[in-house]
Amino acid sequence: MTDLSPVTKTALGSAIMRAAHRLQDGEPKIFGDTLAQRLLGLPDEEIIRRRSFLPMSTSIWILRGRYAEDRLADAVAHGITQYLILGAGLDTFAFRARGPVSSLRVFEVDTPELQTWKRNQ
Repeated sequence: MTDLSPVTKTALGSAIMRAAHRLQDGEPKIFGDTLAQRLLGLPDEEIIRRRSFLPMSTSIWILRGRYAEDRLADAVAHGITQYLILGAGLDTFAFRARGPVSSLRVFEVDTPELQTWKRNQ
């Protein structure tokens, strides 16, 4: 199992929600993140178990991510070339970006410990 000690609770919760959406929610998926679970290094059963301790609805997290990335795609269509993610945590956009948004220059900002941990995964 992956050592998750440098990962903040918020980053961990968000990644668990994205992984749980992929594992538990029906089709069509609202938000496709196949990397969150790999970053966490947790088996399906552990993702589902940890999800049960999080107070918010999975859909709130998933819709928020989908909305933000849809607005980003609109911005790219209007000439935006850079994307800054403050408090990036375990965000996987830079790895998942396809189509027009893949041309963006992505900057992730978070604690040095978390950034080092994420690079090493």
